[in-house]
Amino acid sequence: MRLPVVDEGHAPPEAAMLAAIRERTGGEPLGVLKTLLYRPELFGEPFSEALDVAMRGPSEWSPGERELFAGFTSLLRQCPF
Repeated sequence: MRLPVVDEGHAPPEAAMLAAIRERTGGEPLGVLKTLLYRPELFGEPFSEALDVAMRGPSEWSPGERELFAGFTSLLRQCPF
């Protein structure tokens, strides 16, 4: 469940970006993108930086293996990936 404000409460620059995505794709942007763009300074940017370290930083696992783990976890949690 996502709060309605995450669907409709974006600042003008982020709202414009979402509108451009709707126009170009003919569909609604993914919920994860709406969440990342809602108050990006509080969640989107820190989360994206942490995700980049987890998925592409130093590791014994290859980036492909990490993507596979993320996709499988998403499947188990019934979350579109």
